[in-house]
Amino acid sequence: MLLLFIAGLLLNGCTRNRLKVNISRIHLEIEILRFEQDLFNIDLMRISDEIPELKEKYGDFFTLFNHVINIGQPDLSAYPEYLKAFITDPVNNQVYDKTMKVYPDVDEIKEKLTNAFKHYRYYFPEKVTPDVYTFISGFNNSLIIDSTILGIGLDRYLGSDCLFYQRLGLTQYARSVMIKEKIVSDCMYAWASTEWKFEEEFQGMTPGNNVLNNMIYQGKLHYFVKAMMPGEKDEIIMGFSPEELHWCEMNEQRIWEYLIEHKLLFSTDYMVINKLINAAPFTTYFTRESPARAAVWTGLQIVEKYMRNFPEVTLTDLMADTDYKNILSLSKYNP
Repeated sequence: MLLLFIAGLLLNGCTRNRLKVNISRIHLEIEILRFEQDLFNIDLMRISDEIPELKEKYGDFFTLFNHVINIGQPDLSAYPEYLKAFITDPVNNQVYDKTMKVYPDVDEIKEKLTNAFKHYRYYFPEKVTPDVYTFISGFNNSLIIDSTILGIGLDRYLGSDCLFYQRLGLTQYARSVMIKEKIVSDCMYAWASTEWKFEEEFQGMTPGNNVLNNMIYQGKLHYFVKAMMPGEKDEIIMGFSPEELHWCEMNEQRIWEYLIEHKLLFSTDYMVINKLINAAPFTTYFTRESPARAAVWTGLQIVEKYMRNFPEVTLTDLMADTDYKNILSLSKYNP
């Protein structure tokens, strides 16, 4: 009986998800200000008086939003007319109406974001949590990120079957992630990518900017999202369909062997990096059934293997570590 009990403890210790942490004592409530509602309900007869009120309420976010829609700033004499043109544009009004139908409230987003940023505060208590806003910008931006600001472009999350996206000529693979379920994981991924920017030495055409470094950097970002959202499905975090995730799992060894055999891991060729890391209908080097960014998924597997091998390494340690070749070596990744 004693041996069975010990074996059970060992098994539980091996299978326990280290990312499922206790956040019950972390007091945080994310509030979301709906900028699009205030903007599209503005009194156009007194728009010059309303603009200072918007600026006071929304502060730096208002400045960033004006930059996104490219109409200048409120100190321009023609600014009220530019803003009025944006608000009264027929298509923008149709998009606003659609947005309000899809998002009559943002309670679900608020709950999930609060939970995610509680995890963020658990791991990084010294870091700032952002003020959160929603907006529509004529499909310009999914997110607006600054040091203390997180803006969510709801018009970029109206559903993969949204007619507006089809009229814009967006591809199916692009539309597939423009869904409500992706909002919070996109927010946390974008937040991490601004907090931990790809090392300056790896930007541009330098020996450091290679496929491996990009894979593991991206793997770290996705591991971060998993830590912020430990209950979320992997396909949501990766932006894959269930079939695409299954393809990666079934072909994990082949992906790795291909990268090694074709000497792609340390390639600094921008086109090679782009084909392996960025969005596309599929990964050019693999079959048409493969998802784009299958190599990013591989990067996540390397990071997860590394973290399993070294339980003493914290998420803080991981995010600060830029020795990507060493992470690969210590992970002993060999599917």
